[in-house]
Amino acid sequence: MNVEIISIGNEILGGNIVDTNANYIIKKLKGINLNVQHVSAVADEESEIVAQLKEACQRSQIIITTGGLGPTEDDITFQSVAKTFQLNLVKYPEAERHMIERISKIGVSVSPSNLKQSFLPEGSICIINPYGTAPAMILEKEGKVIVSLPGVPLEMKNLLSEQIIPFLEKNFPNLEHIQSRIIRTSGLGESNLNDMIKDFIISNQKLNIGIYASPEDIKIQLNALAKTAEETKNILDEATRQLKVILGDYIFGYDNESLEEVTGNLLRRKKLSLAVAESCTGGMLGETLTIVPGSSDYFKGGIISYDGEIKEKLLGVPHTLLTRFGEVSEPVAKAMAEGVRKNCNSDVGLSITGIAGPTGGSQEKPVGLVYIGLADAGQTLVQKHYFHNGRQAIRLRSVRRALNMLRLHIIKG
Repeated sequence: MNVEIISIGNEILGGNIVDTNANYIIKKLKGINLNVQHVSAVADEESEIVAQLKEACQRSQIIITTGGLGPTEDDITFQSVAKTFQLNLVKYPEAERHMIERISKIGVSVSPSNLKQSFLPEGSICIINPYGTAPAMILEKEGKVIVSLPGVPLEMKNLLSEQIIPFLEKNFPNLEHIQSRIIRTSGLGESNLNDMIKDFIISNQKLNIGIYASPEDIKIQLNALAKTAEETKNILDEATRQLKVILGDYIFGYDNESLEEVTGNLLRRKKLSLAVAESCTGGMLGETLTIVPGSSDYFKGGIISYDGEIKEKLLGVPHTLLTRFGEVSEPVAKAMAEGVRKNCNSDVGLSITGIAGPTGGSQEKPVGLVYIGLADAGQTLVQKHYFHNGRQAIRLRSVRRALNMLRLHIIKG
């Protein structure tokens, strides 16, 4: 079944606003397995709208328009739909009553321009809009379904979810539901992750499964298709359970959860405070932690010890360690984590020191070499990593691995 979206308004074609409505509609329709085949935008001209509607009817069964339902002279969607199907515009008393009540509540008199909004194509279903004055409508004609929604995003979104989606589900009972869930992982390479879940992918034929890698983390996207929303949820829940068994603590979150948010919540739950010492990341770790609202509950601060002298004076890294092992080394990462924990009076100290490049590397210590230290009251741990793909990717991966190291330490501790 082909679905088409027509966005109506000079403001869209003039570049005055970005058409976010079409994107939202596409995502909502995808949830009931309706795929949009065409999206277009037309000006507030009757001839243009009629031509676009006629063209859409030749290739699509469901056409959804947004915009052009207001009280001004250039709001002509209803009359354009009526002309397309050679219908009269008729007054819908329920639309008029709603409009008068809504406008009267704000102490404004009802004008003829307002009342124009209560005239819809003959035979259409009038959908009262509790979020505005202009009604929406559904017209079933010549085997087509025409839906006209307001262009105001808030009004469009609510009416689509509350009225249009239920209508389509009821009138097209063979539609299947599709739901997606994202499983977020950290600490594994893409190929290693694929090897671990290969059998899972083969045995779950009801799922469409994708693996997507980024410099930050690797996510597994699960797409389930079934007759009902409850059935798709059950499929996703069972798949999630299986992945938890396979991947364990490599999974850090779901859907929109971020690693910094999950790690921060663990710190808050355990009532732990954190301080950071950064070299090659230059404050990126602290910035990432404080992106999360409420991070002041657990984050005490940090020291950007980009220079060896700062490592020595502010973090207390012994001069002998710097001269003997160099700033990028396991002993220095260890001393940095312990020093920032002590100086900031925090429960946990987290440190990063490395060579982000593009210069500064050697055969012994190449660009991409990074040490991450973690110190608490009981022990100090250091991880050694080799990252690649340029300076920014090395810095970003260093931050992600530091956060994941901290997350796992809290879980296991």
